[in-house]
Amino acid sequence: MNSFFEKETALLERWYNKYSIEERDYFCYDGLIYSRNPQNDDKYECEIEAEKWENAKRKVLFLLKDTNDFPNDDADYRFSCFYDTDAVRTYKTFVVLLKWLWALNEVTPENLPKFDKTQEEYISLAQKYPMAIVNVKKIVGGASVKNQTLWDYYEKDKMFIKKQICSILKPNIIVCGGGSGTLLEMAKRLYEDIEFEKINEWCYYCPQIGLILIDSYHPSYRCSDELKFDMMIKNVQDMLKRFR
Repeated sequence: MNSFFEKETALLERWYNKYSIEERDYFCYDGLIYSRNPQNDDKYECEIEAEKWENAKRKVLFLLKDTNDFPNDDADYRFSCFYDTDAVRTYKTFVVLLKWLWALNEVTPENLPKFDKTQEEYISLAQKYPMAIVNVKKIVGGASVKNQTLWDYYEKDKMFIKKQICSILKPNIIVCGGGSGTLLEMAKRLYEDIEFEKINEWCYYCPQIGLILIDSYHPSYRCSDELKFDMMIKNVQDMLKRFR
């Protein structure tokens, strides 16, 4: 078992089999987004996407709570329609993730991306960059989930989460999407022997392993674009200036 796809799938299958038969109907596979086209899920395409991830300068992982009203019949986020215009129009959260993905790859100490493009432009621009999505709670939920419920799943599945993120995906940017700091704390605990320095209200950094944690809003959180997009990327830029 050598391929990235096989390693991740084997882990997710062990994780899936840990749950009861009834719960398995609601188990959502996630991780590296392997295909731009949900029909294009053959091994060759998977290897191309895995190579893009492994060679990327910035490996951006979105750490989220759980998925709600999952759009795919086979409940596998990895072959979802993140780059399909119609799907993005339906699932507005996708637009936010793609905008963040694009900006986090474009921001430098000298360049601050402006969020002045159309949805279609973000879909197109984001295709250049790989991304990963990991839900702490793999069981599909509703419109919201309590932090205590999230902690219960985290403690129960921590070794699986740690393996998926720290041993297989190995991101260097983790966007902790919501939970009023809950997901940030969970991300920190995955790296038990590592200290993260708080750089500003958004960014935490560990130069020892070159990992940035971003304490962001949930992508569906209702707030101004200035807070959700401009403030995040401006604070990332400030951090990059400090560690250039």
